[in-house]
Amino acid sequence: METQSGFFRSVHPLPMHTLEVVMETDTHIVFDFTSRLGTMRFGALVDDELFSSARTDGNFILFGKPGAPEIRIGPADFADLVLVDRTMDGPDYGSIFSKELYK
Repeated sequence: METQSGFFRSVHPLPMHTLEVVMETDTHIVFDFTSRLGTMRFGALVDDELFSSARTDGNFILFGKPGAPEIRIGPADFADLVLVDRTMDGPDYGSIFSKELYK
């Protein structure tokens, strides 16, 4: 019986906080992290040195540098990043970040 070696074949950081990810299925995904840099989870990736440290162990996309916590993105989280735009307002939900809440 053959076992799966991982989900991610390779990861290449590109300019402007863009990441090229090659999946084990030979699918190539170019993902722009710019819209996620203002979030709690991925805000640290605004640091060019940290973003450029992108690599994979096959199961996770990893970012890390000495003295900083490692950021790990698994396949389910990456699929969510690619498929769901959480930076937009929902069509029936109104504004996610309502200005009315902060008056």
